[in-house]
Amino acid sequence: MSKVIPGALGTVLGRVGNMVFYLLHGQIVGRTIGVVDKYSDAQLGNQMEFGLATLLLNPVDKFIRAGFRTTPRAAGQSFHNVAFSLNKKGAMTGKYPDISIDFSKVIFSKGSLPLPMNAEVKLADKKLQFSWDPDLENAENDPSDQVMLVAYFPHKLQAMTVQNGSLRTAGQHEIRLPSFKTTMVIETYMAFISEDRERVSDSIYLGQLIWDKK
Repeated sequence: MSKVIPGALGTVLGRVGNMVFYLLHGQIVGRTIGVVDKYSDAQLGNQMEFGLATLLLNPVDKFIRAGFRTTPRAAGQSFHNVAFSLNKKGAMTGKYPDISIDFSKVIFSKGSLPLPMNAEVKLADKKLQFSWDPDLENAENDPSDQVMLVAYFPHKLQAMTVQNGSLRTAGQHEIRLPSFKTTMVIETYMAFISEDRERVSDSIYLGQLIWDKK
């Protein structure tokens, strides 16, 4: 795993195989290392998608461990295999060499619990304020279910996650943000998990927020 260091190309985020990914003009981009003329654009695109999916999931390993633990999968597959496959296939956009992550299509959990109802998030006083409708009229929802949350910072490929949040009945949960030194893009997600950890909902994308140091 590469260190985060400044360079002529921007800030290095990570190396995966023969691809290196870095931040350039606010976008995560990748390039191959070494001689590449023996690879087709399709092969290079696949390598880039592989690298982006790997970097995407690294900061949320504990979250996807809970979010995909009970997701049906083929023999020999791990929770990470399932999360990786779904996001490599569904959350990448563009063609090589202009491939990027579509954060609106990222999936951090997948299961049989109903989706969160009327979920939203607001940014206020350096806090992310998440809210939802407990929807207890639905017999599949239980008051003891707990909210799961992700605040993802794509320009840093870092995340803050909550695996054991407020009870469904609370209808709200807050995440206090660190003191950023620059304007920060935040991608937000919500899911629910049962008290026994045997059921989880799909994650839903709540949108992008911008934290401005001003």
